[in-house]
Amino acid sequence: MLFAICDTQPADARRLSDLLESYLEQRDLHCRVEQFSRPELLLEFCRSYPCTAVFLQVSAAGCPNLEIAGRLWALSPETPVILTSDSLDCAPDGYRVRAFAYLLKTRLPESFTACMDSLWETLFSPANTLCLRADREDVFLPLEQICYFEAAGHTVTAHFSAAALWSTRVFRVSIQEIADRLEGRGFLRVQRSFVVNLRYVDRFSNYMVILKNGQRIPVSVKRFSQLRQEFLRWQNS
Repeated sequence: MLFAICDTQPADARRLSDLLESYLEQRDLHCRVEQFSRPELLLEFCRSYPCTAVFLQVSAAGCPNLEIAGRLWALSPETPVILTSDSLDCAPDGYRVRAFAYLLKTRLPESFTACMDSLWETLFSPANTLCLRADREDVFLPLEQICYFEAAGHTVTAHFSAAALWSTRVFRVSIQEIADRLEGRGFLRVQRSFVVNLRYVDRFSNYMVILKNGQRIPVSVKRFSQLRQEFLRWQNS
């Protein structure tokens, strides 16, 4: 899991990071936390590395960071942006930029757990996960953390983003079942062996899907134009 914190006060950023790591450790989970003091660096980072959630400091009404929050939402509507502040001045603007939550720093210890519980329910709700069977147990995969699925023989490998618990995980399931269950949920079967998460696609070019991290995935030659149009329709929806 990958979280980003942007705060001009290093002590506040460390306190938030400690709370986050403590919350996850109680659930036997681990995470990577990146800290930023400049919002433009945060935005640049999020363009390359999809985060599980972002914590962004705001100050007074009209604060420039509110524009950054709106740009983060436009970049990735699935990534929750949680605003943190010393006052309630920016709280009404939180609705405008579609913030997931608004945390007062003075009440952080009391409000943080409730915020994270709500975040967890959102990330792992049935609408946002895919349940697959592995090692005789059900595994709930957050859709926003899956880059693509790759079939080989009788198994399918899920390839995850840096925000996830795993880099890859193998399941005994058909790629057709994966494609059927993810139809209409932002995924596209681009070739017999690949189903990609359109959120991670940069472009279609030369019969390849180019992911935002530069990775290339082959595309069906016969369906290339159709698949590219489907991606463009999704991108503009």
